[in-house]
Amino acid sequence: MTRVPLTGAGSAGFTPAYDAFAASIVHAYEPARRVLTSYTSNLVRLRRASDNAEADFGYLANGDLDVAAIAAWAGGASYVVTVYDQAPAGDNVTMAVAANQPPYVANAQNGHAGMRFDGANHWLQGAFTIGGALSQPFNVFAEVSLDAVAVDDDLVHYITDGDDMAARLVSGQKVAVPDTWHIYAAAPLVGNPSDANVNLWSSLYNGVSSQFWINGTSQASGNAGAHNADGLTIGARFDGTTPWDGDIMSVIIIDPSLSDAQRVAMQNAMNAYWGVF
Repeated sequence: MTRVPLTGAGSAGFTPAYDAFAASIVHAYEPARRVLTSYTSNLVRLRRASDNAEADFGYLANGDLDVAAIAAWAGGASYVVTVYDQAPAGDNVTMAVAANQPPYVANAQNGHAGMRFDGANHWLQGAFTIGGALSQPFNVFAEVSLDAVAVDDDLVHYITDGDDMAARLVSGQKVAVPDTWHIYAAAPLVGNPSDANVNLWSSLYNGVSSQFWINGTSQASGNAGAHNADGLTIGARFDGTTPWDGDIMSVIIIDPSLSDAQRVAMQNAMNAYWGVF
């Protein structure tokens, strides 16, 4: 196993962006940067296209992923094997099958790294074996973009789901006329028509009082169901179908849920880095 040194570990004067929410963050998947002071390990594991070698990569003094080290090591294309959970639970999402690993992208949004899902094969998954099942109410934040060809293609595209049929955690595009955004935890809560913008999702899963926002604007409120996921799939349905077509940069899960003011502060903390709205 190859590991790239954490060149930024212990650097003075650096405060990770989500420290103010550390007490409530139960899962943090953001390979572009270190987001919590408590986390001092690697951010992402990649597979090199040229020879299928794998390596872990860490962060620089400013907390950003060491993209220069990745470029020097890969010399071309590489694929995401694992995104490490930066929250204390340590429930990573991974994909062992090479054909299903999303490509790593050095500049997905605002000069920062992400993952590119092809709408056919790519997804990551992991059980919450350490952190345990979620408990409503909880928040899910995600930084994503949908490819323009998928905006109104009459296909379902999932950003997230649980890891089985019994406990769903869906956000993404739902087939309609036109196709629309929605969340689902046993009941569909449908918002506005989908688009190809880079969007920051903020979701509150809270039974009949659920709600979700895109770029700070409310999409819908009402019943999204009462499921409490015990695992996570990024980029597809739990069984790998209905895959996302576009980029995913970040998925953050907060349990218990934030107040409305705290949710806005979390949105702002994410947006300051990703530069969406």
